[in-house]
Amino acid sequence: MTTILVSIDTDVTRAKEQVESITSLPLQTDETDLVLYHVFRADGEGADARNLKSVSVALDSLEEAGFDVEIRQSSGDAVRNILDEAEALDADVISLAGRKRSPTGKALFGSVAQDVILRSDRTVLLDTTDN
Repeated sequence: MTTILVSIDTDVTRAKEQVESITSLPLQTDETDLVLYHVFRADGEGADARNLKSVSVALDSLEEAGFDVEIRQSSGDAVRNILDEAEALDADVISLAGRKRSPTGKALFGSVAQDVILRSDRTVLLDTTDN
């Protein structure tokens, strides 16, 4: 069994491209567990990841491709929570959607994707867009 933690942000275009990256892999749907995971920046009390358009688009597309998908969520520090969730799931792969940024933009604003890649001992599938 392969477990992929699919960290979804709020951007629908990035979610669609992330799903395309996953569905293009040679995965057997019955031997792959997919967990869609969203980290809310603020306290997520009352928030539901299922209500995010990006999550619902990803969920629909992945289920249509034949995958069983679970949705999980948390709030707080995205990097720490993604790494902790990957550990809890014993995920084989972490899937992230990144944005292309200049070196200055990365230095000023940081990059969740970059920090996850640098701090994780797991395989990270990174889909980047121009957004």
